[in-house]
Amino acid sequence: MINFTDDLLTKHPQIDNQHRELFQRLKDVMAMGGKAVTKQETDITLKLLSDYVKEHFEAEEDLQIKYNYPKYEWHKEQHNAFIDSYIKLKEEYDLNGASAEFSAQLNKSVVEWIIKHIRHADVELGKFLNSPK
Repeated sequence: MINFTDDLLTKHPQIDNQHRELFQRLKDVMAMGGKAVTKQETDITLKLLSDYVKEHFEAEEDLQIKYNYPKYEWHKEQHNAFIDSYIKLKEEYDLNGASAEFSAQLNKSVVEWIIKHIRHADVELGKFLNSPK
């Protein structure tokens, strides 16, 4: 199960609240793998996750621009790489539907990436945003 833990806190309220919401949406997607749901329900849940990820990335990038974060370009590239990976995964789902393989790939491509990204890149961003300017 995916859980938002203290080591993922950036100590920036907006970012941490968005991360908590993102984890809830990921839990919703992951829970679908263990029960019978319609393609329409899966499509809606994946779209909600996709929309929220984009919204969250834009909010983070706006903060980075506002406060002149020195690693902005690198951080944005990380976000873009994730979006590209998610699009490929969604295309696979559209072609083949939900499966155990899809759930495993979702876990590897999405969940693991998000946890690693938050733990390193976003925590570092939080330290920058929380430092005296």
